[in-house]
Amino acid sequence: MEINYQTFLKYLKDWCEERSNYIKQCWPLRGSWEAWVQIDFAAYMHSNYPDVEILREAEIFKMRLNSKGKKSSKQPAVDWLINGNTADPRYRIAVELKCLSAGPLVNSIGDPQQVDPLNSSNQPLYPAIYSLVTGVNEDKKKLDQDNINDQNRYCQTTVVALNFALEAQNYLKNHTDLESIYITTNGEVEIWAKLFYTSVQPDLANPVIAPFSSVAQFGLPGSSNSSGLFGSPLPGSSVSNPIDLTSGSSLLGSSASNPMEITE
Repeated sequence: MEINYQTFLKYLKDWCEERSNYIKQCWPLRGSWEAWVQIDFAAYMHSNYPDVEILREAEIFKMRLNSKGKKSSKQPAVDWLINGNTADPRYRIAVELKCLSAGPLVNSIGDPQQVDPLNSSNQPLYPAIYSLVTGVNEDKKKLDQDNINDQNRYCQTTVVALNFALEAQNYLKNHTDLESIYITTNGEVEIWAKLFYTSVQPDLANPVIAPFSSVAQFGLPGSSNSSGLFGSPLPGSSVSNPIDLTSGSSLLGSSASNPMEITE
């Protein structure tokens, strides 16, 4: 069974809602939790929507050759390929995933000059946020149609980022093309995403889920106020309450432990 991009986002939103309390235990850990998201969402899809084909680490890109002109042992792969075995590649959806990791935010290291190009608001910037933003932009380039092999050429391409830090919002908004599309009702997980390429015309007469605005208001869905993790500031506003990532408890309103100050 084929699904479209909007249906994929609906299932991802549902998964985030179901797993958000567990996710809040994962993201404070040092190191990446992206591989777990890859596996757990795929398992969720196989369990709840077994007719939908979702492939992990699908080799949709052109073959890399080693110095001897033979196939390299390290071939690039896409995190998820939705509708992976459908006959027409235009209906396949290649998804690259990025997840902000808390561990490096707690243990900030690195050269401030490395992240200086992102410093548009003179706010503290952690290397992990820099890695998230640059990773999103690298994935967008990776998904360029010129990089995709003939078998999958003209598949739809999208990048998804999972965020939990108030500080990262302005950088995602100002330094990537992604849009904030959803925050879980417990305020713990924020989904950013953007469909970068499709040759399939959407069925606007019968949308699966309502279209998203370019910038979603933060807080509980349908609410003008929030007491959750992300607080009330909107993207583009200054961050007055950087979060404390030294524990897995409620973070809003506390002070950051080791922010990387950016200097002119």
